[in-house]
Amino acid sequence: MLAKGKIMESPELEKIRDEFTEIAGQLSARLGLSRTVGQLYALLFLSDEPLCLDYMVERLRVSKGSVSTNIRELEKWGGVRKVWVKGSRKDFYEANPDTLKIVINRFKGGIQERLNEMSEGISRFEKVVSEIESNLPVEEKKKAQFYREKFRKVKKMQALINTFLKIIPKKILL
Repeated sequence: MLAKGKIMESPELEKIRDEFTEIAGQLSARLGLSRTVGQLYALLFLSDEPLCLDYMVERLRVSKGSVSTNIRELEKWGGVRKVWVKGSRKDFYEANPDTLKIVINRFKGGIQERLNEMSEGISRFEKVVSEIESNLPVEEKKKAQFYREKFRKVKKMQALINTFLKIIPKKILL
């Protein structure tokens, strides 16, 4: 239960919440995400009421800027949403309890982002090869063709991954 923006609970439950929050932060960091993202999500996930940014700052002992930045990241993934609390002008948030949906959204978004970066790089490399190929000696032209073939294989792999990402049920992702 919240009392003036703070959760009131027994020391035993508080310890469990703090340990769960810490484990979620460690997991998040191991997955290459911000530790604070994991901690914020865990804190909100275990809360039966929306929490304000000030409470999250106090609870996690991190800066308000860090909490604000990481909450926005969680919002982009659909992990949390901002809610209105009657009588308060502060921003309150609650967790999306559908962790599978959040993980799939994050996975899909991360993979798609990397595929796009790779695609841009491959396009740049192909352009450079095309521009210099006519001026290369015969042996180097063979090497340029070898590169083109490798780039074609990478593009084929990208297309396969994109197909896989489209197969992921939209019902889960929405």
